[in-house]
Amino acid sequence: MYKRVLLAYDGSAEGRTALREGALLAKRNGARVFLLSVIGETAGTKMGEGVGGGGVAQQHEDYERLQREGVTRLRSLGFDVVSKLTVGEPAREIGAYAAQIGADLVIVGHRRQSAFGRWWSGPTGAYLIDHINCSLLVCRNIISDEAFAAGMAQADARAAAAHREEAAAQSGGPPQAVPSMPLEQHAAPAPPASTSEPPTSLAPPQMTPTRRRARVALFLLLPIALIIGAIVYIKGGSVVSTDDAYVEASTVGVSTDVSGIVSKVYVTENEHVSKGEELYSLDDLQYRYALDRASAQLATVRNELVAQQADYRDMQARIRRAQVDVAYNLTQYKRARRLVKVNIVSRTGFDTAGRNLRNARQTLSSLEAQLAAIAAGLNGGLSSAIDRNPRYLAALAERDEAARELAHTVVRAPYSGVVTSVPSTEPGKYLAASTTAFYLVDTDHVWVHADPKETKLTYVQPGQAVTVKVDSYPGVEWHGKVASISPAAAQQFSLLPAQNTSGNWVKVVQRIPLRVEVDTSDSGLPPLRAGMSVEIGIETHHARGLPRFFTSWFGDSN
Repeated sequence: MYKRVLLAYDGSAEGRTALREGALLAKRNGARVFLLSVIGETAGTKMGEGVGGGGVAQQHEDYERLQREGVTRLRSLGFDVVSKLTVGEPAREIGAYAAQIGADLVIVGHRRQSAFGRWWSGPTGAYLIDHINCSLLVCRNIISDEAFAAGMAQADARAAAAHREEAAAQSGGPPQAVPSMPLEQHAAPAPPASTSEPPTSLAPPQMTPTRRRARVALFLLLPIALIIGAIVYIKGGSVVSTDDAYVEASTVGVSTDVSGIVSKVYVTENEHVSKGEELYSLDDLQYRYALDRASAQLATVRNELVAQQADYRDMQARIRRAQVDVAYNLTQYKRARRLVKVNIVSRTGFDTAGRNLRNARQTLSSLEAQLAAIAAGLNGGLSSAIDRNPRYLAALAERDEAARELAHTVVRAPYSGVVTSVPSTEPGKYLAASTTAFYLVDTDHVWVHADPKETKLTYVQPGQAVTVKVDSYPGVEWHGKVASISPAAAQQFSLLPAQNTSGNWVKVVQRIPLRVEVDTSDSGLPPLRAGMSVEIGIETHHARGLPRFFTSWFGDSN
């Protein structure tokens, strides 16, 4: 009945079962045996070929070894085996080789599949039937060694008897009697009672109600999952998230505007300090000397102003005496003018009276000028206080500047935070004015700087709630709000902004910086440090909706 039998062999337990049952069937029919091994071509196989092929070569070696094992077994049973090893999809390769050799029967082993595997890929036998043009035997009978040996012996005896009958027919003699054999001996040996699977016929198994209900449930699961996914997609999308975000904090390089030698450092590396706490100090001797000089100069100016006030009073008295002298000389001049007319006073006396009047007036004018000079030095005279005099204010300012420089030799924390890079400043080191000694990082006021894509900022507004997750603290969340959004993209502030004037311009999605104010009032949360990578989620309260759903699935009609 069968003249060419194709055995699909992969070295598995199912393959050995098919090999044994197929060998027994081929022996009984006197059929020629062809052995085919197929290396399944999967995505992993193709990937292995792309990266060097080491795994593929090992797989070839394993299949060649298994095929040699099958050929050796069949040849030990007296078969002249033709073997082939190929790579591809097993069902297609089996069908192609069966058509090439003109096979009458294809024998494969049975491998169980899960309910989901059967629903996903269908029964394996049905899949093979679509790719072969001959009969298909799916072997499931587990034949013991004793039953297999007995079956092979019976098949050999029948083949020998048939050979003797054929020889007698060719010689023309009477046919020799063939010993009768019970029907049970001609039949295929029954499997032992200890088999793990019950023998089955070649007919397809009937599907039980439980399996039928499970299959229907699995078929219904797909559209239900699609509907649930669509609902979640439509109602979702209100949270805008990005992982291009980092923790930022106020950082200042601690320095002072005076120069000097470091005399003492009061803090250590990574120490937390409070606002106003001393950080380090400079040698203040030169600044103390400067303060003493400025204080002495201030006292000198004050004494000079007091002396000028006394001079002012003395000058006022001298002016009053000069005014009396002028009045007296004026009277003498008028009397001499009247008497000279009647020749009582000589002409010389009259001239002397006139000269005395002029001298008195000149003296008064000189004294008034000196008084004005003293008044200018006193900033208006005695009515102006000394502490408002410009000279005094200048000396006071010099004294205050010297005091300020002396005070700045002790550097204090401008706000609470953690100091870092402290070992770079040691006592005895000279620091020029405005030279950074170390850094202070604010721990009480931190924020998040994020750079989301411009396409995600459609509905983002300042004041919206934000959830902050830090990579360093899995499972911990901070809350905050959008403080501000930059008016320009980040590339607008680069040193060399991109110029899109060339012919090969490519549109690139830009990133818009935004600032998130983080609530750090909860003392139970871990500390946030500047530079930490975070992920933020901004609640915009604007779901995707049906328009965006249809646009994403079917495209924009415009």
